[in-house]
Amino acid sequence: MGSITANPFQDVPAGRTESLEVLITQFRADTDPNRTDLLVGVYKTEEGKAIVTAQTLGASGGCHVGAVMLKNHYGPWKENGNPEIFLPTESWLNHPFLFESAGIKPSFLPYYSSKTNAFDFVGFSKAIKSLPAQSVILLQSGAQNPTGCDPSPDQWRELASIFSQRSHLAFFDAAYPGFASGEIDADLAGVRLFAEQEIPLVFVSTYGKSFGLYSERVGIVSILAPSEEVGKRIERHLSLLARAECGAPPDFGSRIIETILSDDILERQWRQELRHMANQLMSRRIALREALEKLETPGDWRHITDQSGMFSYVGLSVEQVTLLRKKHHVYLQDTGRISIAGLNNSNIDYTARSISAVVKATAPK
Repeated sequence: MGSITANPFQDVPAGRTESLEVLITQFRADTDPNRTDLLVGVYKTEEGKAIVTAQTLGASGGCHVGAVMLKNHYGPWKENGNPEIFLPTESWLNHPFLFESAGIKPSFLPYYSSKTNAFDFVGFSKAIKSLPAQSVILLQSGAQNPTGCDPSPDQWRELASIFSQRSHLAFFDAAYPGFASGEIDADLAGVRLFAEQEIPLVFVSTYGKSFGLYSERVGIVSILAPSEEVGKRIERHLSLLARAECGAPPDFGSRIIETILSDDILERQWRQELRHMANQLMSRRIALREALEKLETPGDWRHITDQSGMFSYVGLSVEQVTLLRKKHHVYLQDTGRISIAGLNNSNIDYTARSISAVVKATAPK
């Protein structure tokens, strides 16, 4: 099967990519009072079709179960003996390892434009048009990690049309529903569109982030089945996979979520709190952008507020990121990805001044 391949760290010179674990260790060892952690994404302070769902160990477990299910049963892969999934070049760092561990080759598609600091819709749509029919393509439903760049409603519709024409299968990872717009339904509109158009899909999601239950590992995997009969067979296979993966999924976190979603008042409160989190993330984006512009930092910083969710590609080079860590004690990944959740009233101004100083120091003379 042909593929469009690219280095997932194409903007990072070989040997310069520090692992997240190493950077977290460096941050914890840093004693500077201005040290700032922008690394980790944890929020701080209908006809004839059936979707078969099983509980998983978070979205990571859901991705693995979905991958194994496809490896064992997806017809096109079994026919050509070449299981391959296509990921955005800028995707969650663990995605390639999850699929490799299931014996599936990850290949990469252009997704993010470093020139515009935005979703490269033209490049991405052109790439998926060129893939062999019935290819499996991973998509994030919203608040894309790591770029913060999502398709617009019109772009989702065009992508759905391409998937339908090429008979591709969409593998959705929904780690942050609600974090982009503040509304669960709005953030999952792309998934619902694909399902309504009967595009084959695997849907994976986690409740850990939107409910603040990170350590409880409550996730789901759902597979759109063409009929109730096929759905029952899929359900049996998922049950067998669940036994092989963990015996039985954890109960405590799922009972908390069930309790909240079964009570109108509690669900309304949860949705309000999720909306508040999304609004807080956007207010931090606005504050960072305004501070950078006030400091007359070279460049255009509108992309910070054009993006959404927990993460942002701020558009810094490896040299600038290294200077931020070494000189200003502001920690972010070499890709220039920052966790917006790491910003707060106490460090936004310092972070902006640090970024501004580094950009000015490295600007062409």
